[in-house]
Amino acid sequence: SGEPSSIILVRNMFDKDEETEEGWEEDIKLDFEEESSKHGKILSVKVMSQEVGGKICASFETMEGAKACAENLAGRWFDKRQLRVEFVSKDQFEEM
Repeated sequence: SGEPSSIILVRNMFDKDEETEEGWEEDIKLDFEEESSKHGKILSVKVMSQEVGGKICASFETMEGAKACAENLAGRWFDKRQLRVEFVSKDQFEEM
């Protein structure tokens, strides 16, 4: 959903209430970067660890990379949660 852009927002990647290990945000960020960089060069990743919804936002160098990653992740099940992906604008990304 959203107009395709080079930035995607992925929901349900984690449950902040279940993550207790020190530095878990960094672990999730690294895993996400490793998995998603197959689709294109990632410029930046934000793990929204304080918010509900298990959200990760990723900015890709190209719209093609973001679209390929979105198609790969959308609808996948991860730890009993179904991933949802939407595109966000640069302005929205900067406000996160």
